[in-house]
Amino acid sequence: MTNTETCMREMRHIVALFSKSNGFDEQWILFKAYLNTAHSLSDNDSVAKENFHQNELMNFALVLRNILHHQPAKWHFGKHDVQPTSMSFSFSQNTKATFSAELSLVIQKNTLEEQELQQILGGNSKKQLATLCASLEKINSHVIIVLSLMQEVQKYVEQYCKSKGQYTERFDNEPNGYTLIQNA
Repeated sequence: MTNTETCMREMRHIVALFSKSNGFDEQWILFKAYLNTAHSLSDNDSVAKENFHQNELMNFALVLRNILHHQPAKWHFGKHDVQPTSMSFSFSQNTKATFSAELSLVIQKNTLEEQELQQILGGNSKKQLATLCASLEKINSHVIIVLSLMQEVQKYVEQYCKSKGQYTERFDNEPNGYTLIQNA
């Protein structure tokens, strides 16, 4: 298994953990870990790096990683934006009306459009600022749903690994990655 495949599998597990988590602090940590692992994948695989920089989604994800990594004060632990992403309402003659909503971790688009953030990013890299601005123009919503972003990035990364022969299907099925040991 290559470093690229290992990163892809780590990313897959992070998405699974994220989707099962109910804590926004935990989700935020997992999201940052996910982006850092994607960054590591591109750092360790020069072909992936070139490929990712040519893909709008992956390039945006890598820029977003750099923003979160290099501007921690703006994105500090415990400060999260959430938004209802699904709601249900039901009632019948025999029961009371019920309403429920599911909250999801989001990144507000206007936060990424802030002048100070963009000046700092542009000072570090004009290319990254251009990528961010181009991506923001194409985002029609006022928020980016973090889980959806992670799932789309994961689809792309897994397809990349498969297309480059860096995917071993047997690791999907065989739990041979551990050995049970015992102290005598």
